Amino acid sequence: MENSDRPNRALLLAGSLLPGVGHLLLGQRRRGTHLLLLAVGLVLVLVLRWDAFVDALSSPRLAAWLSARFLLTALAATVSFSLYDVRRSLASHEHDHSGRSPFQVARRRFAENQLAVIALYVILLMYLIAALAPILAPFDPVAIENPTETQYLAPSWQHLFGTDEFGRDLFSRALYGASVSLSIGLLAVLIAITIGTAYGAVAGFFGGLIDNVLMRVVDVVIAFPVFFLMLMLVGIFEANVVFLIVILGLTSWTGTARFIRGEVLSIKQREFIEGASAIGLPSRLIILRHIIPNAMAPVLVSAALMVGGMVAAEAGLSFLGIGIRPPTPSWGNMISQGQDALLVAWWVAFFPGTLLAITILAFNLLADGLRDALDPKTLMRKFV
Repeated sequence: MENSDRPNRALLLAGSLLPGVGHLLLGQRRRGTHLLLLAVGLVLVLVLRWDAFVDALSSPRLAAWLSARFLLTALAATVSFSLYDVRRSLASHEHDHSGRSPFQVARRRFAENQLAVIALYVILLMYLIAALAPILAPFDPVAIENPTETQYLAPSWQHLFGTDEFGRDLFSRALYGASVSLSIGLLAVLIAITIGTAYGAVAGFFGGLIDNVLMRVVDVVIAFPVFFLMLMLVGIFEANVVFLIVILGLTSWTGTARFIRGEVLSIKQREFIEGASAIGLPSRLIILRHIIPNAMAPVLVSAALMVGGMVAAEAGLSFLGIGIRPPTPSWGNMISQGQDALLVAWWVAFFPGTLLAITILAFNLLADGLRDALDPKTLMRKFV
């Protein structure tokens, strides 16, 4: 018995010391490789940018302080997850594939879509880089030093993306711009999804007069041109990151509300909902515990599309000069600053524009993969 436990202990030790090694020894090559690459990447950032990491730990700027804590938390979380997952794999070494849950089937179908998987990795990498921007950026993104000597320098090893008209390093500005643009997109979608899910669930569950009134409100909101409404609001009030998140979130929830309402109208006719109502379960608990979890599949697909749309909307507003204003970097205002110098310094607009296009494309491919993986007809076919 003791001899049979030694391989288990060795695997657990390997998984705890270096994430991914335990999975590779178990034969889980894909997961082990991913965890190993993530751990090695985080350690390399910590080693190669040690001085920047130490400065960020004691920095008075909140973004730098959070970035340093995030790096430590990410390392600890990677080790902890690797250890937990190896233990779980060892505890269930005899896998029974005949009783997969719908979630496992959906995950396997998503993994079969190579484009969607690559898009997911690109998005995760973008957010990881955005979170570590204060540590990864080699220069201050807003500092102007000797602009006459460093103006419009072409891409080189010292300045990977070149410099702009004020001599600022565009690579550093692109990293900080990613944290601004991606944060606005994600948080605005969270607001829109939360409002739309609650609104649509109430309308669909209660039906009747309540449904009619709530849906007419949705029709009124949809009747306004959203982009021009955002232009008006941003033009009236001073634009900043928090304001853009709130405006984008409050003007984008109607589509989610309609999705959820349609799903709820179908789900509330099923037997388990009727049974929950028959035993006297309150409407609030029925909606939160039974209806919303079963209606989230189309919302996840919509959310992936919405994040890309939000990032594009923020870039459009910043490009027009009424979103995030310089010197704070965002991909939109970086493209705007480079449009007048395309013949002189093409790199000023090219690199942020490329990052913006890759991000939007990745979210669209992710949404396609989620749509195929969460298709209820396909999932049910696995159990028939």
